[in-house]
Amino acid sequence: MKVKRRGPTVLAGVLGAVLGAGCLGAPKPLVVPPGTPTTPSGERAPARTRPGKEVCRDVPPGEQVPEDELPPLEVPGVPYETPRAGQGFRTEVFGRKVAVQPRDRRTVTGWDVGMATVAPGVTETEVLPFASAFIWRRPDLDTFFRGIVAVLFNEIQFSKSTPELRPFEGVLTLESLTVPFDQSFYVDGVRMDEEELTTGKVYPGIGVGYRRQLEEPGYNDNMFSVALVGEPGYRYFDDGKDTAATFVVPQDTIEARGRVEVRLDAMERNLLELPHKGYALGGEGIYAYRTNWEDWGNGGSEDAGDGRDYLTFQGYVVGAGGVPFVDSSRHRLVGSLHGGTGADLDRFSALRVGGGPSPTGEEYGSLKRPIVPGAFIDEFETRNYAILLGEYRWEPIFFTYLSLRSSFSYVERLRSRNGGEELSDDFLGSIGARITTGFFFNTRLQLDYNYNAGVLRQGDFGGHEVVVHVGGQF
Repeated sequence: MKVKRRGPTVLAGVLGAVLGAGCLGAPKPLVVPPGTPTTPSGERAPARTRPGKEVCRDVPPGEQVPEDELPPLEVPGVPYETPRAGQGFRTEVFGRKVAVQPRDRRTVTGWDVGMATVAPGVTETEVLPFASAFIWRRPDLDTFFRGIVAVLFNEIQFSKSTPELRPFEGVLTLESLTVPFDQSFYVDGVRMDEEELTTGKVYPGIGVGYRRQLEEPGYNDNMFSVALVGEPGYRYFDDGKDTAATFVVPQDTIEARGRVEVRLDAMERNLLELPHKGYALGGEGIYAYRTNWEDWGNGGSEDAGDGRDYLTFQGYVVGAGGVPFVDSSRHRLVGSLHGGTGADLDRFSALRVGGGPSPTGEEYGSLKRPIVPGAFIDEFETRNYAILLGEYRWEPIFFTYLSLRSSFSYVERLRSRNGGEELSDDFLGSIGARITTGFFFNTRLQLDYNYNAGVLRQGDFGGHEVVVHVGGQF
């Protein structure tokens, strides 16, 4: 069987990990009193909203809810309940009174900066810094905007409807990756310099969609949506400084894609936007055709007919809830399953999985991102994968969460064997720990450590990964 070499490392693929969480009291909106039924836009509505599902209303800048009007976090004789994202409350920490103002989650402009590192290192990319801005707008039932902006990597969706058309909507999207550096792929943790390229892609999109707000749990980001989008994209290629003289660089080409995406998010999230209770699931299918595609690779060995058109599908399901037989909101279990497959994939259309910030259940749009804990960011280019991840989390105090995590992954990856490269069905297991906490200046800090026994580092199995990042709101 002919081996297809797949995918430059997508250096910016991680940009847009969870943002805008942990701003304890940063925004200053007023809030509809607890127990007042509301619609997702903040208006009074009939009956079904439970107490505590407050929806924020915009008020003049600088105005806050008076401290004595905030509900207490803990009430004597009542079991403790983890505060939810956006919830305002008052409490005491080490004998000091603390007031957390409610947060309007319909309007979020956030930032995230951090770094990921592995040891032993992956050739030439032992440490990768990342930074991005996150924009979320859901002011009413007819408007939705989500954007990850990092200049070199951008992922944007804008959907608009009207009361007459609702729940149907028009959809505009943009996906771009324009990293101006030489990129290659990895085999057994070693960078293939002789096949490095400078490459990028831009996919504007237009389509139609269906979006419905979920009455339960009833939060701003609890939605069911379907989108059908046409994407007339463009891909460009150039050789790198170490590209072999015999390597035939692919031709620049228009790549027309059709994409179907389905998402359902019924997850309740805690104060730091971690999944607390509920579930989310989704899937994405893509068919693409390249209009100008010729043989490429070492000596032109890669047949253009094998990758001129291709098909991919990826899906996920995430769930969170309490620990069996433990009657406490402070102890949670979180699980996720991601999977993907494709047909006629080559290096540039392969599915990409790896390590980096793991947004398991945290943010509506990032739920789909598959993570192999302990690997490097986008380390594997594959046409088949499945990743099962489980987490136990403990909340010692309302702004700090400690986690133990483990994963089991199947990845079809390239391996160096018999003097060449062969596809191999491999299984990788990991264990790790994480701390997520409120930090200085109304930010959120997340520190993640993972050990994966199945990654290859300098000829041996096993490798460590550390990810640290800080996020907040403007």
